[in-house]
Amino acid sequence: MNSARLFSVCLWLASLQAGPEGSMKLVWSDEFNGKELDKKVWNISNADGVRIVDGQLSLEITPGSKPMFWRGSSVNTRGKYSSKVGYIEASILFLQTGGHGCGFGIGNEDGKAPAAGMGYGNGGGDSVGLNLWIVNEERGRNLSPKENPIPRDATYSKKFHRFGFQWGPNDYRWYVDGRLAYTIRISDKIPATPKPMYISFDHSRLPEAGLLKNFKDPKMGPEPMRVDWVKVYH
Repeated sequence: MNSARLFSVCLWLASLQAGPEGSMKLVWSDEFNGKELDKKVWNISNADGVRIVDGQLSLEITPGSKPMFWRGSSVNTRGKYSSKVGYIEASILFLQTGGHGCGFGIGNEDGKAPAAGMGYGNGGGDSVGLNLWIVNEERGRNLSPKENPIPRDATYSKKFHRFGFQWGPNDYRWYVDGRLAYTIRISDKIPATPKPMYISFDHSRLPEAGLLKNFKDPKMGPEPMRVDWVKVYH
């Protein structure tokens, strides 16, 4: 292979690694470096399960009102911070233990047509799924690829990975570690959304109203979902 050809291949490989933030400006971020979550930006569900630990957002499952019952936790910026067309990315450590789930998502403030929401979900282990929720004049639809396009050989429950959303007038895009994972094109049935998106992270309770059956140490509860940072680019 000649030098020109090799150089072109290297540029192509580099483009696969680079996320859209390289051509955009950072307009907002939260590195979770304070002693507690900034309530001017974040809404909190189950404050007992939302903590800042070692400069990371920790979303935990906490004991409920009855023995062996547990409560989930979540945070979102709805009504406090939202972003128009751009790119939103977060560094996340997902769950290892199955039977409960967590997610990272963005969604329109009012949820009225034309509206959309994009998400990543994990129910334990190293499998992470994605979805697109569309609300048009007829009804809402949850659109998911038939095959999970996210690499299965990653370590999503063992170390932090970057997950990102980009949306605009032509398509919706999901990124993992700077690589484009999937694209859904705008069409008559899948409308674009002109509305700003708010950000959400959640660690959902277990099935059966939060009843925990098979966790190794029921007194301790499942491990938390961790978020190292979240950034917004325009």
